[in-house]
This record gives sequence, structure tokens and C-alpha cells, in this order.
Amino acid sequence: MAQVDLALLGAGGINTVVAQAVRAGRLPGVRIVAVAGSSVSSAGAKQLASELGAQVVAPTDLASCGAAWVLEAAGGAAVRAHVPGLWAAGINTIVMSVGAMLDEHVYAAYQRRGGVQVVLPSGGIAGLDGVRALAAVDGLTTARITSTKKPAGLRGAPYLEQNGIELPEDRAVTVFEGSAREAVVGFPANVNVAVALSLAGIGPDLTRVVVRSDPSAEGVMQLIEASGPLASLEVKIRSQPSPQNPRTSYLAGAAAVSAVRAIG
Repeated sequence: MAQVDLALLGAGGINTVVAQAVRAGRLPGVRIVAVAGSSVSSAGAKQLASELGAQVVAPTDLASCGAAWVLEAAGGAAVRAHVPGLWAAGINTIVMSVGAMLDEHVYAAYQRRGGVQVVLPSGGIAGLDGVRALAAVDGLTTARITSTKKPAGLRGAPYLEQNGIELPEDRAVTVFEGSAREAVVGFPANVNVAVALSLAGIGPDLTRVVVRSDPSAEGVMQLIEASGPLASLEVKIRSQPSPQNPRTSYLAGAAAVSAVRAIG
């Protein structure tokens, strides 16, 4: 098996899960050669790199660090700032912050990428193969995802801050209903799964998103409902939050490991 040299963009929960998988020998064909945090002085990047025996680099130096692939798990702003440059340099990428793909400049760079490989994992959901199948034969007319998290997993979202929305600790509330395109602006750290669903199906403007806050939620819950004239599907996923980041489901980290295994 040929070895794949991988760099990490981001040193948070998802990339920590991948690093742990590499150290545990669960990704035998993969070597992590570099870690980039928000800057070369990022404490998280230094810690992760030290554990892996990798170098710490600035995000702008990822294209020259010797990696054939970069795994991004640093948020939409990092994708917009750095990933198009990686594509232009011929670096293959796994993009976990799928919501950033709706940015017009990112999408234009994606269209121009030539032979560069770009993997967009499913993140914390399942069932996208069925959605793609329906969409492929013009059999998908509606798609909806309901995302339910504890208040701590939603607090700080721009939509809540801008609208002065407080999340009660004694009852469940629906805090947002709209399109996937609108949702990724209001909840950039929470609804990458909604964008993944929209890209697999009927697009970000027609895919509907509901965000709920529930203090009694048993983990992160996602309900996907998609239908057409001849078939429909309903997929429910329940996952514990990431130990490192309550805004991210544990399943998202597992999806990243699976994506890395597929290239290794």
C-alpha cells in the first residue's frame, strides 16, 4: 500500500479524532506531515503536531509542506481563505466545512480545479446515497433536514446573536426555519450537514432546514426527509456531541476518518 502524506488544516475536534486514529494504527497508509492552526503560534496545532511528530505550519504554507492531501476541519472562513489556493497548487482536499462550498468564489475555484480531487464527506448524517439516487432520475421534489441540539451546541451562532434569541433551558424551541443557503449563514458551525444534503439533492435554495434547541436532547439529532413522486426516504441519526466541540457530532469525526481511510 502506497503511503499518503496528509496535512491537517484545523486542530479542533474533528482533526483530533483523525490524529488519534492515525496514532492508534487505524489508518495504516496515512502519515500526517503537518498541522496548521489559525497561525503558527496556535497552541492546539503545536500540541497536535507534537503528538504526531509533524511540523507546524501556517495555513498559507500548506501547499509547500509536502502533503499530497489536506484535510480541512477549520470552518468556513478557513475554506474561503485557503482552500482555493490549495486547489490552484494541485493539492487534493477533504473539505469538512461543506457549507463554504456555497460561497461563489469558493465554488468558482472548485469548478476551475482541473484534476484536483475534492472529497466532501457526509459529516454527521447518512442516507445521501438514496438522495442522490432520487435526484439522478428527476425523482426528488422535496428535501428537509431537522437538526436538534442542546442549547450549548447552538449558542454563539450568528443568527441567534443578530436576532437576540435566548435559548431556554426548560423547554424545546424551534429557532430557525429556512433554506440551506440561509442556514449556513446563520449557523456556520452547525449545519454543514444541511449543505451536504442540498448538494446531493435539489440544491441549497430548495432544501429546507429546521434548527431546534432541546435541553433534553440525547445527543445531536438529525432527521432527513426527502421525497418524490415514486419514492420517499426518512433517515434519523442520533450521535453524541464531539468531546472537543459540542457544536459538532461525534459522527462527523468518524466521517472524517472514513474519508481519510478511502484515500489511504
